[in-house]
Amino acid sequence: MARIKLIVTGDLEKLALHDSLRRLFPSERDGDEVVWDKPRKLHCSTSHRLVRGNKPSVPMLALAQAMLDEVGIGKKGQPADLVVVVDDVELGNLGQEGIIAEHFRAAVNEKLDKFEMSARDRYRSLLRDKCSFHLLCPMTEAYLFGDVDALRVAGVQAGQNPMLTHDDVERFETDDPAWLPTCKQENMSRQKTTAWWVHERHPKHYLEHLTERGGVFYEETDHGKRALIGLLWGGVPKSRADTPVLRALLEDLSDWFHVTNPLGAGDLNAFLYPLRSVNRANLVLRNL
Repeated sequence: MARIKLIVTGDLEKLALHDSLRRLFPSERDGDEVVWDKPRKLHCSTSHRLVRGNKPSVPMLALAQAMLDEVGIGKKGQPADLVVVVDDVELGNLGQEGIIAEHFRAAVNEKLDKFEMSARDRYRSLLRDKCSFHLLCPMTEAYLFGDVDALRVAGVQAGQNPMLTHDDVERFETDDPAWLPTCKQENMSRQKTTAWWVHERHPKHYLEHLTERGGVFYEETDHGKRALIGLLWGGVPKSRADTPVLRALLEDLSDWFHVTNPLGAGDLNAFLYPLRSVNRANLVLRNL
């Protein structure tokens, strides 16, 4: 039996991401049954804007430690065969996937430095073979907007059609005139302390607005869970250039399963999945 452990930073991902991704991949790997454990949830590490060269934050260090624990010790003394940390990019770090990856590498190295040499070498080998760090952009709810049926399950009623400025949901932004007045108010308030805030680019708040317009109170642990589990990932990208952050995650999982990417050929975020020509012996993780 081979066991996959996701480490996530949100309630929706804890409840549904493993079951959603499971549908895209085989139930066996190299003749062994593959079990997707219920994800472990920790605090988000990207809720503030990360700065290149700064020390990793406490939440980032906690994610790194959780990865080490899962691959080195594991639940009930059984280490996982694949550990994937998945965090959101969030609005403050849009376009900063490389800086986020830099912070996570720094967090992992800081944790490794606390080990004796022999243990450090053992963990470095485990990390390169069995551990990855990935992102969803700007957050999980964005991908629901790539599947009309998922939006209906999430509570968006017929007639409440989303208005987005881009086909690529990872470039999420709405120009919905019914929503823009609220965005203007939120921007005026939030930008006093967080200059990078653009409410029009927040998929979860827009999803909540759309459901409320149709008389539905969106519950992440109900509507969101069912929508994510049933999401048709293959239809989310509308072109080869769309969703490079998601493609990197699925390319990494596909590589582990020895199958082709369920999204087909397309652009990958280079900060989250290196070129095949890169010497992977020099990486800290499978993908970083």
